[in-house]
Amino acid sequence: MDETTTTELLIVKAGDDYIRFTKGGYERCTMNKGSVFPLSGLDEVKKKCMDLSAEISNLRLVKLTIHEESFVE
Repeated sequence: MDETTTTELLIVKAGDDYIRFTKGGYERCTMNKGSVFPLSGLDEVKKKCMDLSAEISNLRLVKLTIHEESFVE
């Protein structure tokens, strides 16, 4: 019997781009390079978004849901 695991993460979007937080600020990127956070990090993500809101007006939080299961051909 195979197990399925579900993981939920938060990521920040700006329009069609995703945000990668860096030591010096941020950069726009594709989803696979965006910074992700556990749902328990919601307060941290909200603070980061507030800090960026003066520079980027269209920020939004997105929940990523990942379902992991065995691959069968």
